[in-house]
Amino acid sequence: MIVLFDLNGTLTDTAPIGEALGASEAGDLVLDRAVRSAFVDALTGVYRPFTEHVRAAVTVEARRRGLGLAAIDEAVERAGALPARPGADAALRSLRDQGARIAILTNSGADGGRRTLEQLQLAGHFEAILGVDVVRSVKPHPSTYRHAVEALGAEPHAVTLAAAHDWDITGAKRAGLRTAYVNHGQQPLSPAAEPPDVHASGLEDLATRLTRSER
Repeated sequence: MIVLFDLNGTLTDTAPIGEALGASEAGDLVLDRAVRSAFVDALTGVYRPFTEHVRAAVTVEARRRGLGLAAIDEAVERAGALPARPGADAALRSLRDQGARIAILTNSGADGGRRTLEQLQLAGHFEAILGVDVVRSVKPHPSTYRHAVEALGAEPHAVTLAAAHDWDITGAKRAGLRTAYVNHGQQPLSPAAEPPDVHASGLEDLATRLTRSER
């Protein structure tokens, strides 16, 4: 079993970004806006580091709320040091104990992903920490998933992409990967998304369901 995790919003919690802006739920709004901005770049053949999209998204959300530069700087700082989702360490340990190969594919880039995982003391769980900066595009562009599959020396159908975003699930599915949607008890899957192979309510539930699906 090879499990390829998304990082932002899947293994990490975006609430601290929102808390710096006065509302924890604004963290997800910032991430969504940053992703949309990155999508425009990908569609038009431009690549910028994801941190630029995050700062731009934070700035828009701060201005909507009448907040100034201090709040923007604090939210951006928190975006670089997000906490792990509940059960992250236990879920990763469980998957490794079952013999799974575990990797990360993040729009934050390989170095940014490694820094985050090292801060969370989770980096040791991963065989590979992969970023989209190598292909200079962002998920869900097919080239990003191809990069990950090739780096892992696997066939697409042998890799399961685990993510909390329906666009990531859809992109991976259309690139030939298996998929596992983690909704963290919040987000229903869009009817326009490709159906995932596994649907989990959280990370520990994900580990249980993935292990069960391999038996």
